[in-house]
Amino acid sequence: MKKHSKDHVLSIGESLFRTQGYFNTGTKDILKTAAYPRSSFYYVFKTKEQFAIEVLERYGDQSSAFYQSVLLNKQFGTPLHRLRKFAELLTINATSSHFQSECLIQKFSIECAGFNDALKECTRQQLNKLLNIISQCVAEGQAKDEIKKSISSFEIAELVHGQIYGSFILSRLQNSPIPMQKSLNITFDSIQ
Repeated sequence: MKKHSKDHVLSIGESLFRTQGYFNTGTKDILKTAAYPRSSFYYVFKTKEQFAIEVLERYGDQSSAFYQSVLLNKQFGTPLHRLRKFAELLTINATSSHFQSECLIQKFSIECAGFNDALKECTRQQLNKLLNIISQCVAEGQAKDEIKKSISSFEIAELVHGQIYGSFILSRLQNSPIPMQKSLNITFDSIQ
């Protein structure tokens, strides 16, 4: 990767936003850490907000690829098995990072959604991409009578996603995977 490449500075921005947040990350921090010329930054991105939107879109694309690789991959078994495998992989990742990993979509929704309409809309779009992938898996499970049909596939996707990230907070506070495991087991049992 070229030192002054767009991808490099986006990667640095993602790392800084995930660890420091949007408001605590200044353009100077990004430029210094990425060793990226100021004039190039403003030529390519125009503003910090536009830069953050591109970081979010890149993160959303990478997250979508991961979600698809598990949730839409029949090698992981039936749709319900894929949902469980997906939750298991996220739990393993959270545990191995000592619950310090941050979902950039979640972080921006908490930090920026109430203050910046453009970032709020971009965050919403990225979240919906992920929810649609979960919903596809759920709909497949509903077609196979493996998952309840009385609730829409999108609503179940919202429930599963909410439980993943809500239980992550509990696991972080307890420094244990048990809250994530319990919450997700209850969730998956309840949608059958």
